[in-house]
Amino acid sequence: MPTATEEPKGESRRWRGREPADRIATRRRQLLDAGLELMGTIGAAGMSMRAVCRAASLTERYFYESFANLDALQLAVLDEVVLGARDRLLAALADAPPEPEKVFAHVVSRFTDYMDEDPRRGRIMFVESQATLALGGRGNELIVEFTAPIAMSLSSGERKRNPPDDVDIRLNAHAIFGALAFLYRPWLDGALDISRDRFDRHATSAITELARARSSGAVRSGKSAKGK
Repeated sequence: MPTATEEPKGESRRWRGREPADRIATRRRQLLDAGLELMGTIGAAGMSMRAVCRAASLTERYFYESFANLDALQLAVLDEVVLGARDRLLAALADAPPEPEKVFAHVVSRFTDYMDEDPRRGRIMFVESQATLALGGRGNELIVEFTAPIAMSLSSGERKRNPPDDVDIRLNAHAIFGALAFLYRPWLDGALDISRDRFDRHATSAITELARARSSGAVRSGKSAKGK
């Protein structure tokens, strides 16, 4: 007989008034929430499938209903956190002030809100994204997706005066992500005893300078010199 929280095996009909797809989605959400808690506290290396199931109050068979293995769950948690940050930045750009010099500060403030709402996000995004081989590969892909809105927030005038090439964009994406990691992690942990306003202003200044970095001009100049 099934337990109070476990439906009969093989059932594909309504159970307790809920459709199968709804029950599966609910259990998947429970597993993701458990994964978020464990990755954001003990870290990916300390996780196990059994620990996830205990935290989600589900049996192991329900784990495999939604995820092929522990790597798959951890990747789903990472995607949810990083793409959630990206979407928050895109929303910030949509309602940013019209003055170009205020756009970047507005975007940084919204990102700080996202991190401050749940400090576990900071550990997952900046530490656990490189904790395993699988997470590292996906984490590197997500860096560009996450920093795309940051690049978009630069004034069009700056990009016209000194346009980046593809290499500039990729290098700046990694530089910005690294700066965010080393700025936000100690602030979220309470190691930086500074005000939120001061922190946002410094983060805005640091990231703005990194986004302006260019090496493409030197490459083009070198090619021109060789061609002469």
